[in-house]
Amino acid sequence: MAPTALGLPISAPQLPKTLFLLGGYTDKSVLAHAPAGGEGDGIYSVLFDPEVGKLKTLKSSRVETNPAFIMKHPKLDIVYMTTEVIDRGSEVLVGRLDRKTGQVDLIDRKSVHGRSTCHIEWDTAASHLIAVSYWDSKITTFPVREDGMLGNATQVYSDPGSGYVDKQNPDRWEHLAHRQRWPHLHQVNRDPYSNEIYLVPDLGRDQVHYFKIHEGRVQHLGVDQLRRGGGPRHMDFNRQHKVVYICGELDNTITVLRYNKEALSEVMEGNFSGDVQSTGTTSLLTQIQVVSSVPENLEGKSTIAEMRLHPSGRFLFVGNRGHNSIAVFRVNSHDGTLSLVGIQSSQGAFPRHFNFDNSGNYLLVGNHASDTIVAFRISESGSLEVTDKVEGLPSIVWVTP
Repeated sequence: MAPTALGLPISAPQLPKTLFLLGGYTDKSVLAHAPAGGEGDGIYSVLFDPEVGKLKTLKSSRVETNPAFIMKHPKLDIVYMTTEVIDRGSEVLVGRLDRKTGQVDLIDRKSVHGRSTCHIEWDTAASHLIAVSYWDSKITTFPVREDGMLGNATQVYSDPGSGYVDKQNPDRWEHLAHRQRWPHLHQVNRDPYSNEIYLVPDLGRDQVHYFKIHEGRVQHLGVDQLRRGGGPRHMDFNRQHKVVYICGELDNTITVLRYNKEALSEVMEGNFSGDVQSTGTTSLLTQIQVVSSVPENLEGKSTIAEMRLHPSGRFLFVGNRGHNSIAVFRVNSHDGTLSLVGIQSSQGAFPRHFNFDNSGNYLLVGNHASDTIVAFRISESGSLEVTDKVEGLPSIVWVTP
């Protein structure tokens, strides 16, 4: 019998292998930032075997430009990718996946009408894809056919603050010097508690925006104000406790918020305005805890890149770029609050993204500035143990099982 992970023995029947697709940069000159790391083909596939904790590199696929987000179709051998560029409009790319070889062949590309597109989500009916663009804060919807192919954009929603990009034409250096000078929508999340609205963190204004999106039509419902200066990047949801986690890219924090279902009807009416720290106003989210993902005596700059709740709901993992570490938090089984288990080296530079294998016993981390991916076994306590490392994979910024 193999070692125990998360309290579950790894035994017969044999655990299935996981085909990971990895997205990396092909042209760093058109990014919103100036990262270290190499330039490569764009898409790489690796096969992970949880029985031995090892990776096997399968294939590289030339996909341009900078496929920085990847999502597999839930039923078909179709892959959706976004291009991360600021010098022109981004695209949603459609690829066909050969699951035996790991090859991804590009078969279509659709204009997003936004720049530096960073995330995609399905709508509730699975009839449309929803894409969010970081650079100019746009939300774009696309109809999806039964064969997985996309139609042209149904709607492009532009945040009122996105006009700064059109008028001032900022470059990456202005952006790096002033991360919150204009809005930056960073992710789109279907509300798992109501299935009626979508939550979008805004790094530029420290807000969570609420949207109704139906049949590709986008309606802005309002916002909750977060703590100033955090720079909300990504969200995750503890369904057992109706708790929401938001990682602050700029101040290296995780904010734990309670979801207030009684406020949903007010949000749905539109023109909603709340504050997660206020006790005197209605808010859909209420702040209950803030924890740091880096040591108190940190020297030098570090920013959060990714945060993921383990499928078991027992641990939350956070990637720190600069400190080059993975912070592990234990989730309180009563209220969803967090306590630090430890902060461990990511075994590389700038852990941009990570994900779990299909067994849930391992974490695969992409260190994009050192062109490496590292497999970690997750112990019963949540701590991480290196089981394999692959070098020479340029600038991996997304990991999809």
